[in-house]
Amino acid sequence: MDEKGAVKMKMVYMFPLLMVILCNTGYHLIMKSLPNNTNPFLGLAATYGAAFIGSILIFLLTRHTIFAQDNGNVCPMNYLLGLVLIGVEGGYILMYQAGWQISKASVVSSIVLTVILFILGSTIFKEMITMDKAVGMIFCIIGIMFMNR
Repeated sequence: MDEKGAVKMKMVYMFPLLMVILCNTGYHLIMKSLPNNTNPFLGLAATYGAAFIGSILIFLLTRHTIFAQDNGNVCPMNYLLGLVLIGVEGGYILMYQAGWQISKASVVSSIVLTVILFILGSTIFKEMITMDKAVGMIFCIIGIMFMNR
């Protein structure tokens, strides 16, 4: 692979991570700032309307780029993902409305999720459990204990 191809592959690998970090930061700042006088699920309907329009526009802009893998296939898992996202989004809205601190809500839920995915990854997807990963999980659990003191 030439240098240009290596740079392209690195961009394909790193861009999504940067996108997740930037958008997740904005996500939690916006979620924490939502007013409590709106039904969370009515608000989600507006949110998903905006996400629908934005997703269509981004699809149209990227369908012929290095980020496009297939331009027409939607599978049943896409619909299941949409249903699961209602719980994720609604859960965060309800957590913040219940008084969770922005510095704790995401961290605690992410650590618990990390432990669950660690177990599922090793059992369902046969991902390797290494000593480093096991020690990391122990630190995650200890971290939750410290965060909730």
